Amino acid sequence: MICPNCGVMCDRDEADVGVGIIYGPWGCYCGWSERAEYNLLDGPKLTPDGYELDQWGGATPPQILEGEIR
Repeated sequence: MICPNCGVMCDRDEADVGVGIIYGPWGCYCGWSERAEYNLLDGPKLTPDGYELDQWGGATPPQILEGEIR
C-alpha cells in the first residue's frame, strides 16, 4: 500500500496463528495509519495507562526514570 500522506510504501504487522494470518493496520513511518486511533499525524497517542501507541497498533510501555528504581 502507498501512504496517502507522503507517497512511500506502508508496512503492517502480521501474525500466523495456525489457521490463518491476522493483519495489523497499514502504517507509515511519517505517522499515518489507516486506523484513526493509531494515526500519529496530529501527535503522539497515549493509552490511559501511559502506553505510547505507534501507527502500526503497537504499544510501548511507559519508561521508568532511573531515579524511581530503588
